[in-house]
Amino acid sequence: MESEINKALIVSHFARKTSPLQRELIAQWLRQRENEEQYYEWLEEWEIQHPQYLTQPERSFQRYVNFLTENPHKEEMEEVIEAPIVSLPIRWYTRTWLVAASVLLVLGLGALLFRNQILYRTYQTPFGKSRFIRLDDGSTVALQPNSTLRVPRWGFGQKTRDVLLRGEANFSVTHTATNQKFVVKTDNQLEVVVLGTEFTVFARKRGARVVLNRGKVQLQYQEGQTARQLTMKPGDLVLLDRKNHIALKTVKQLQTQPVVKEKRFVFQETTLEEVAYMLEENYGLQVKIKDQALAGRVLMGSFQADNVDQLLQSISELLDVNVVRQGNQVQIMDK
Repeated sequence: MESEINKALIVSHFARKTSPLQRELIAQWLRQRENEEQYYEWLEEWEIQHPQYLTQPERSFQRYVNFLTENPHKEEMEEVIEAPIVSLPIRWYTRTWLVAASVLLVLGLGALLFRNQILYRTYQTPFGKSRFIRLDDGSTVALQPNSTLRVPRWGFGQKTRDVLLRGEANFSVTHTATNQKFVVKTDNQLEVVVLGTEFTVFARKRGARVVLNRGKVQLQYQEGQTARQLTMKPGDLVLLDRKNHIALKTVKQLQTQPVVKEKRFVFQETTLEEVAYMLEENYGLQVKIKDQALAGRVLMGSFQADNVDQLLQSISELLDVNVVRQGNQVQIMDK
């Protein structure tokens, strides 16, 4: 099927010159995300070359002026035909209003979702899988498991370098000749503004975290009703809780997150409770630590794990604890 779909056929489709069979083939082809991205690129190119309607506001305005001049307003009352008034029950009006409101709400949400799909290219990772992304401006992103990154589909690197992150990612930002800012926005009312640097952003329901490896970044966040700013320097670790209360720390070893290519995990004074959160958010596991004192035990070290079972085995060996997994349920207890 791939060989049957090409740019010429898609352009004919835009011009409404395709047959029902060809339209069905195109619909099947569009089920793959990479084909959908190509479709929108060709659509934008075609629409620029074939505008559907060219407005002429000055000409339309002049026509309206001429109409008013030739048809002055008449004061005479015209005959009014009275229509019989039909009384309907109040319940009928209420039901009609609710149906109309529901239809408008559904249409509005559908239009918003479709608009976001057109305007943004979305990258997603499932549990346990990471993804390496190269953006149009040359910057790179290591998108961690169970995360989503939205990037403007058009104009990125020229008009804007704003991206939207939900989850966790490592960024390596390329400097531009015009010193254009690179901005990472999150649902936590946190924005990371940079010029050229390497950093990690974590933004999930339980809070946010930013680690700066190299360069300089400025954090813009909302604490209550107050907008605040903080400038970070290399080695800084910023933690924000659910209410965006901030804590600034300095880390000795900058690489604190898994390296995507090497599948290497580096822990520096990381509590077992924090590791449990990481297992839940990155792998979809439900982790239960039997003892509160055990939850405060600290991991130190670096090791490689190709899958989550190897990761759990390494945790067991590092802390000398029992780790039992049954499906998505994990229990950690002292030996």
